[in-house]
Amino acid sequence: MGKYLRIWQRLAVMGFKIQTGHPLSSSGYLLGKFIRIVFFLVFLAAIFKHTQALAGYSLEEVALFFLTFNIVDILAQLFFRGIYGIRALIREGDFDYFLIQPVNVLYRVAFNTVDFLDVVTIIPVFVITWYVFKRIPGGIQPGRFCLYILLCLNGMVIALAIHIAVAALAVLTQELENTIWIYRDVMTLGRFPSDIYSSKLQSVLIFVIPVAVMISFPAKAFLGRLNLLWILHAIAMACLGLWLSLFFWRFATRKYTSVSS
Repeated sequence: MGKYLRIWQRLAVMGFKIQTGHPLSSSGYLLGKFIRIVFFLVFLAAIFKHTQALAGYSLEEVALFFLTFNIVDILAQLFFRGIYGIRALIREGDFDYFLIQPVNVLYRVAFNTVDFLDVVTIIPVFVITWYVFKRIPGGIQPGRFCLYILLCLNGMVIALAIHIAVAALAVLTQELENTIWIYRDVMTLGRFPSDIYSSKLQSVLIFVIPVAVMISFPAKAFLGRLNLLWILHAIAMACLGLWLSLFFWRFATRKYTSVSS
C-alpha cells in the first residue's frame, strides 16, 4: 500500500508541475468549470420562479441532486482521469512500458494523470452542498448523512467500473473518444431527480447505465426517500459491476499484442 501511495504522490506532483507551468490555460479551464456550476444554479432558480416543485422536490432538494452529480463526477475525474489518456498511451507505446513495470498496470493507467484543478473545484461544491443540507427540512440527520456518504462512495465504485470497462475496450480496439463521451453525455441525466423521466428511461438509468444509482440514490437517501431494498441493490450493483469490469480488463490485456505487432 505504501508503494502505491508513493507512486500516486509522485504522479500528483508531476501533474501539478505541468498545470502550474501553463497558468493561463489552467485558469481559463477552472473559470469555465465555476461558470458552468453557477449558470446551472441560476437556471434552477429561474425554473422555481414559475413552479413550486419539480417531480415533488423543492428547489433545495433539486439542487442537492445537481450537487451530488458534481461531487461524484468531479471526484471520478480527479481519481480516474488517467483512463482518458489510455488511447494515447497505447498509440505511443507507453502502455507496453507500463506492462513491464512492477506495478499493477490498471493502477498505473488510472492514476497516470492527476488533475489538481478538480481539487480546487470540489471544495466550493462541498461548501455549497453543506449549505443545501442545512436548508432542507429536517436538517442534517446523522443516519441519513452517513447513508449519503456511503452511496456517494458506492457511486464512485460504479464510476470506476465504467472507466475500467472503457479502458478495456480501448485496449481491444484502440478507440476511446466515442465511448467515454457517451458515458459523459448519459451522466448529465443525473443532474435532475430520476423521477422526472419516464418509467422506461428510469429503468435504463437504474439497471443498464446506473446513473440514477450513482447520483439520485445518495440524494434520495439523504431525503429519506430510499428504502433498504434499493440501498442493497445499489451496493450489489457496484460490486457486480466492478467484478465484471475487472474480468473484462484482464481479458483485454491478455488479448493485447503491443503497439508494434
